[in-house]
Amino acid sequence: MKIALTASAALILGLTALTAKEKAPRGYEPISEIEAVRAEAEGKKLIVVLVKGANDSCPNCVSAVENGERAIGSGVEKVFARAEALNSADLSSLPTALKERAQKKFSTGASVTFLVFDPNMENLIAEATRTELQGNKKLTAAFKKTVAEAKREYK
Repeated sequence: MKIALTASAALILGLTALTAKEKAPRGYEPISEIEAVRAEAEGKKLIVVLVKGANDSCPNCVSAVENGERAIGSGVEKVFARAEALNSADLSSLPTALKERAQKKFSTGASVTFLVFDPNMENLIAEATRTELQGNKKLTAAFKKTVAEAKREYK
């Protein structure tokens, strides 16, 4: 009985963890809502897509996400996607610039990529990966500057 109860608890906890991994972080919309996000941007706000690998326990990834979020600041629309899901997804329904970038595939596992698009998602303005955002202050500052300049352009 104790073994059956433990196995059931493990199954429930495992399913909960799997479901939690697919949810978008606070402040981000899931990639399935990309068209609603584009409409909300109203041609004035940049759209940032955070593409993250499935490894949520990587401390370097956490640091890279925090640095990336500080670099993009507020006043942007945010979308979240898992690298593994995006690499195997049907890309036909994605906006042009995201589709073009997604065809090159994303790193999986312990990976983080921030993609910054214009409000219509026709152009990729900036891209930063975990390597750039994790501890390279010069590259992080360059990314932040590019995003700030683009924000001013689309206000």
